[in-house]
Amino acid sequence: ERERERERERETPANNKFKMGNRSSSTKNLSASPGAASAVEDEGDDGSGIVLSPELQDKIVHDFNNTILKEEWSKHQQAILKRASEREISNAQRQEEIETQFQEWNEKNTSVQKQLDKEIVDFKDQFVQSYIDVSNEVGRMEGKIGAGPKFGEGKACLNTRVNLIQCYKENEDTRACNDIMAALERCVTKTITTH
Repeated sequence: ERERERERERETPANNKFKMGNRSSSTKNLSASPGAASAVEDEGDDGSGIVLSPELQDKIVHDFNNTILKEEWSKHQQAILKRASEREISNAQRQEEIETQFQEWNEKNTSVQKQLDKEIVDFKDQFVQSYIDVSNEVGRMEGKIGAGPKFGEGKACLNTRVNLIQCYKENEDTRACNDIMAALERCVTKTITTH
């Protein structure tokens, strides 16, 4: 019996021992069919034990590595999706802020525009009213003192006006026409006071 135990120990390398529960199991390169990845019962000292073939061990390690890679890849994808979702939420919030600011600016602009339009209408009304008041006042004054000469019509100060225009055309310096301008002022004053 001791020889059998020694023979088993020589056939089973120490690094292929696996603890499974309270039993020890060892891997043996059995003469099973090549590529077989199945568990084979071994008759140990007490007649119980499981021996894992090298192919099955490789498959377990490979599957374990694949599971870890899948979990890491899944975590990476979840992180990417989370960042993308946060970016979308941030972009949506920024878009909403911009739209709110634009709406507020548009409302303010509309209010200012309405105020300006009202002021323009008020100024037009004031101008029309002032024009009417001035026209009425001129009409009353003409009624009291009579109609004066219509300048630009008729021949009042005609020669002096023609001379002043000619002087302006011929001279770049308007000071040369100061004497004619003074003559025109005297003519106009005389015409107004005589009528």
